[in-house]
Amino acid sequence: MRLSAFLLACVIPSLCLAQMGPSSVNVAPVQRRAVALTSPLVASVEPVTRAALAAEEGGILAERFFDEGHPVKQGDVLIKTDTAVLEVERQAAEAARRSLEAMVVQAKARIEKYQREVQRLTGLVEQKAAPSKELQDAHTELAIAEAEVAQRQAEMAARQAEVDRLDLMIRKSQLRSPITGVVARRHVEIGQWVRQGEAVADVVQLDPLHVRVNVPESVISRVKRGDQARVIIDALGSGERTATIDQILPEADPQSRTFAVKLLLPNEDLSVLPGFFARVVLVSQTQSAELLVPRDAVVTQQGRSHVVAVRDGAAAVVPVQLGPADGAMIAVTGELEEGEQVVTRGNEALQPGMPLTVLPSR
Repeated sequence: MRLSAFLLACVIPSLCLAQMGPSSVNVAPVQRRAVALTSPLVASVEPVTRAALAAEEGGILAERFFDEGHPVKQGDVLIKTDTAVLEVERQAAEAARRSLEAMVVQAKARIEKYQREVQRLTGLVEQKAAPSKELQDAHTELAIAEAEVAQRQAEMAARQAEVDRLDLMIRKSQLRSPITGVVARRHVEIGQWVRQGEAVADVVQLDPLHVRVNVPESVISRVKRGDQARVIIDALGSGERTATIDQILPEADPQSRTFAVKLLLPNEDLSVLPGFFARVVLVSQTQSAELLVPRDAVVTQQGRSHVVAVRDGAAAVVPVQLGPADGAMIAVTGELEEGEQVVTRGNEALQPGMPLTVLPSR
């Protein structure tokens, strides 16, 4: 009787589903994002800036404040050359400048003296109380004092220029890092005579970094500066990082017919290092985002495709049109919403309205 009653109930689908227990299924959410333009492309990590530092002035290397692998900040002093001779020369030039400065003061005092004398004698000559020759002599002495002031001021300017030159050479005895980064190579040692322009150190910037990838010519027209890309660094695990297209080199490699593209990759924790192998998936931000579901969620029968969504604890069959694939995901068009759960396993036999039990994700 029970079997007969169940068979009778199954004549009506809704009664049949009510008699059956819920089906256990695995699900995944519907995603909305731009579809990848490429499959993973082989890439390499390289520094955005590599500074080859050289000595500005020659001298004996007196102090070195870095070694290979040491982090440095912009403005940090890396080396100092011996400046004892320069310091002595500067002291002598400064003393000569101060001596000339005193002479200028004395000459200016004489100018004031002879100006007063000229003024006094002018009145006396007008009153015919003094000979005109005395007035002429006072004018001559005034002109001599003014000429001396001009001469001493010129000599003082020359001495000041010498002091400034020596100050500049002393400053150049300290080589400072122009960027924040890490010392990749050291070329000098303490006590070594360093010639002007001789290599001292190589410093590389680690944040951000460039990821260089060769993009096929069939894709390059859809790649724009500022678009995002997904970057996987195998040495650091399978997690993805987001980079931004920074440079698109305009000339193709004639052998591979690919264009070099440089992505800007943030590296605040400094975990990514130049030379790392990387894989890049380019994503065009100029295209509108699409709905994506796992490939396993799509059921295709007789040329028609559908997915099974979980709605109110029951199966809902949703017809879809398939779009481009993106790795394990595929773009679809249909009555779906972002974040909605679709069945990825056991979906072939599901019928509309069947009760479902969602298994916890692994």
